Amino acid sequence: MTPLPRRRSFAYLLWLVGGFIGAHRFYLGSYLGGAGQMGLLGYGIAGLPGGRFCLAVLLPWMLFDLWWIHRRMDQLQAQGQDEDEEAPSAAARPASLRHAPRDGAKDYDLAALAEANKLQERFVAAAEAGDWAQAVAIGEQIVAATRRVFKGPHQNLAMTLCMLGQACYQSDAFDKARSSLEESLSIGRMLGMPAEDMDVARRALDLTLVAIAQRKARGAASDDQGVLLKLLDDHEARYRAALAQGDLKSAEQSCAEAIAAARRLHGGAHRSVVLHLSSHAELCRRLRWNEKAQASADEALAVAAQLGLDDSWRRGPTNTLALLHAAAGRADEAEALYKKTIAMAVAEAGGGSSDGVVRAFNNLAFLYAESGQDAKAELCYARALVHLDKLPPGEGDAELHSDMLNNFASLFMARRDFPRARELFERSLGIQQRNCRGISSSAANAHNDLGLIAQEEGDLRQALVHFKRTLLLNQICAPDHFRNIDNAQRNIDSVSIALAAVARAARMEPST
Repeated sequence: MTPLPRRRSFAYLLWLVGGFIGAHRFYLGSYLGGAGQMGLLGYGIAGLPGGRFCLAVLLPWMLFDLWWIHRRMDQLQAQGQDEDEEAPSAAARPASLRHAPRDGAKDYDLAALAEANKLQERFVAAAEAGDWAQAVAIGEQIVAATRRVFKGPHQNLAMTLCMLGQACYQSDAFDKARSSLEESLSIGRMLGMPAEDMDVARRALDLTLVAIAQRKARGAASDDQGVLLKLLDDHEARYRAALAQGDLKSAEQSCAEAIAAARRLHGGAHRSVVLHLSSHAELCRRLRWNEKAQASADEALAVAAQLGLDDSWRRGPTNTLALLHAAAGRADEAEALYKKTIAMAVAEAGGGSSDGVVRAFNNLAFLYAESGQDAKAELCYARALVHLDKLPPGEGDAELHSDMLNNFASLFMARRDFPRARELFERSLGIQQRNCRGISSSAANAHNDLGLIAQEEGDLRQALVHFKRTLLLNQICAPDHFRNIDNAQRNIDSVSIALAAVARAARMEPST
């Protein structure tokens, strides 16, 4: 059997353009060596532990192959001469062997081989830059070129598919990652790939399957839905960041975008839609966009009813509607909704206590206080205080607890019941001190009212201390609320003048 003629110049050309994937070794019949070079390259560019060492081994091997090509060509030429002397002529062969395929002959698409070699460099650059979308696009081109080169299962194709699968995993294209990694493992089992290479693909597939399960648990069953889920997460993050910064308009816009993304993701009604509609309604209420707030709250209640959700999903939008009615002067409608909110909160807490119960009683009490029904207001504040006392110390919404205590204290202050008012204000300050070292708007309000009480009782020095603290906290926590800052400054000036007058009178009074 006469071997396929090899050309020395062509072997060196393959070394130059495709040496790192063993093209010259495949051409000269060293398939094991060529597969080894491909394996080193594939492992090296995959970014796995020891990858740099593989690339460091591959480079001197390539330099050694400059000598090896010369030696291999000499061997093949000598072998060809020996076979020419011993082999029978074509006419003397059996007819069944005249057209038999030659085992050492493989037709490789050399253009595709060179293309794959160039693309691998671009893939590595994209992966190192963290541009996984670009890495996936390049990886798909490498796989297509590798298929054209080998025209069937091959170790290099398996490694290339593994590389593509890992890039897809990094870009959250989990379905595509699973498909590539499963095909890589299938080819590996067929060809008997080394256990180390199989373990790399298997670990990547395990991570991908876990990510798919997590994505499915969040309501996304495909890569397309995964993109929408990621978009929803981005809107939620921007909404929370804007809310933390007090930028209500930006928060409202991001929340509206989250509602649209949730509808697209879930195809209509879903719990996520109810949750974001409730948040949007409250944001619009705080922005005094009452019509938009009522529309979002009404829709949230309608979707919750459509899905058969329990009262915990209805309490938020119901409370928002009650606040809207109270602001519009519709006290009777607001009262009915507040009572409904209290019932929902108590049921949700299993008949016990929670921040939701405290908030519901506080809101109804504030409505009664605003409408002059002080007896009812005191009763509701007292019940809120009972539930607050049942909560674990230091836990829950500190701002809510302080506001409720301040509201209750203001009711006693209006009656000039200063001892009870002072006790509640001081408790409010204690909560703020534990929560944020006393730096908050709630603390500023408590200090201001304690200053007024001290002023009424004639303790001007203590009043001045509280008013100065109020001014400082307002400047820190609410620098845009010029009215509060001006009021605090006027109180300081008024008490300072009174103290100065007292001091002058003391100096003018004759000693006895």
